[in-house]
Amino acid sequence: MEAEEKLALKRQEEAQNRAAMDVKWDELRTKELLLKESFISFNKFIRENQEKRDRAERKMADDEEALERKTRETQAMRMRVQEMEHVKMMMEKQVQDYTIYEEYLMAVVHKYPEFKQPLDVLNRYEALAAAKFTLADRQEHDLEMLENARQEIASLTEEKKLFIMGLNNKLANLRWEYDQVRNRVIKWELALHRLKETAAARHVELCHVKSAIYSLYVKICKQKGMSIDVKTSDFEQQLVVIMRALLELKKIYRIAQKRSREKDAASMPPST
Repeated sequence: MEAEEKLALKRQEEAQNRAAMDVKWDELRTKELLLKESFISFNKFIRENQEKRDRAERKMADDEEALERKTRETQAMRMRVQEMEHVKMMMEKQVQDYTIYEEYLMAVVHKYPEFKQPLDVLNRYEALAAAKFTLADRQEHDLEMLENARQEIASLTEEKKLFIMGLNNKLANLRWEYDQVRNRVIKWELALHRLKETAAARHVELCHVKSAIYSLYVKICKQKGMSIDVKTSDFEQQLVVIMRALLELKKIYRIAQKRSREKDAASMPPST
């Protein structure tokens, strides 16, 4: 009866261990799924940040190209203004010459039919001067617009640089978090591997124990001339047969000890 109680306690303990192991397996599976989902979300976030960074860099390159184009246009405009100023200087010299030498101006009027009188030459000069003033005013306006555009582009470039620096810092933090998560995953994988090894070792040990129980059961049945009618998988019933045999052997051993003591007592000579 004591052996059956121990066997029942052993079965109950084994069932509790099995239930605890099942709970641990379920927890590990749940954590594994959560880690996989977090990795998927993390990779998606990394790709989106990289795309934003690429767009910002392309925008910065376009802004720099626009600045260079405006600079080239400004240089071309300055060259045109210089040419017009040169023309103005030439015209002023001509007007002065015409003023000093009226006869020469009249000769010019006679030579060039488009001028009816010397005043027409002066009118032409004034028209050119007005055109020069208009060009200068337009140039100043264009230069002002260019300077504003340059300042705006510089401000935008600085803003984009700061934005990219922020993205780089955020990316560095995300990489650090990724390393932390990866380390935790490796830790859980190692724990899972050790748990699997422990479970496998327990399974192998259990198989050896069952095999030893069955071998002992077969040996006892053969020695006692009993039929081997218990299933190979029914190791609990095999243990019952083994425990009964052990109890019988224990009784036989006690009887043998008792008879040996009685025999030794009978063979001793009586005391005088």
